[in-house]
Amino acid sequence: MKKNLLNSTNDYLFIKNFDQNVLSWDDIFQNFNESVERNELIKFKQVAAYVIHNANRIEALKNILHKLNCTVAHIYLNLCAEKINFGRHNDDMDVWFWQCQGLSRWVLDDKEFTLEPGDLIYVKKGIYHNVSALTPRAGVSMSRN
Repeated sequence: MKKNLLNSTNDYLFIKNFDQNVLSWDDIFQNFNESVERNELIKFKQVAAYVIHNANRIEALKNILHKLNCTVAHIYLNLCAEKINFGRHNDDMDVWFWQCQGLSRWVLDDKEFTLEPGDLIYVKKGIYHNVSALTPRAGVSMSRN
């Protein structure tokens, strides 16, 4: 599996039950609090949606980062299911997203995926996608830069 994730030529790849040892709500909120205390970047969208940078320092995440050969990690946190999101967009780097709590819906072209805790989706840079929270949720977006 590691070889496929590191050398995938696919535009995207969905892996059901990638790793069930997910970050807990406690891990996530401790990282959120530490970021606030350090006055670090936290992006906020309406209806209690946050992007918390520097998740790479969470001890429980280090094995996943190593497994995927990633160094950058951001937590996407929605405190409620909401329709406001980043809309259809693409990223300028390959992204691995690991769903840790709750449910999210990912739409890529004509494919739709519902991510549950432990699921992982890989999206190659430049591929358009749209993500929405179906419940309160938290997940980790990881990249190599």
